[in-house]
Amino acid sequence: MSVFKTTLINCRQCGRRIMVRAADTERGSIVCSHLGCGAINTLSAGFQYDENIVRGLPAFGQLTYLGDSQLIYSLQFGRNVIGTSDSCTVQLDRFMHNGRCFISRRHSTLTVAFDKWTGQLRYHLQDGAIDNDGKTHQYSLNGTKLNATPLQKTEIVDVENEGIVTLGGVDSFRLSHYVIPSAMLDTYKVELDFNPDRTQ
Repeated sequence: MSVFKTTLINCRQCGRRIMVRAADTERGSIVCSHLGCGAINTLSAGFQYDENIVRGLPAFGQLTYLGDSQLIYSLQFGRNVIGTSDSCTVQLDRFMHNGRCFISRRHSTLTVAFDKWTGQLRYHLQDGAIDNDGKTHQYSLNGTKLNATPLQKTEIVDVENEGIVTLGGVDSFRLSHYVIPSAMLDTYKVELDFNPDRTQ
């Protein structure tokens, strides 16, 4: 049996914070104690997935170059720096167009993260990369696009499965997510006393 820790939730009526105790979770509801409110907030039981599941995954997704479907680049869990430099996690070929390569040495970053609520991987894209000093953010020379929409310099966006990432305005890649099988997910399901994000 899990040990309940006191937590705070927002009242569904007045929006103010109320403290939830173990007795409230056993009862399944809590009455807002703020003056003039008194709303009954139902506490829903919930679950999440243990993030240790990522340790046993055989893959974390891939980028396929649209100019040559034989060129497939595997992703790792965490930060993937994409570019032509040999210091990149995903080192791309120098694709030439009229004698020019439009992809920067450290062009963009695709971060693979685990969403404990859905049990699936999420993919976050941003232009440029953090330099080796861990502080300086270097942006690409020719920009990054997602599904033909340019990313702003400080923007981080979710990339859906089969989303098209374009580097330098010329070279495009299709992102294929790795989908965690439901049979595997079931073995990493963690029941919660209640989920503060799912009050009714």
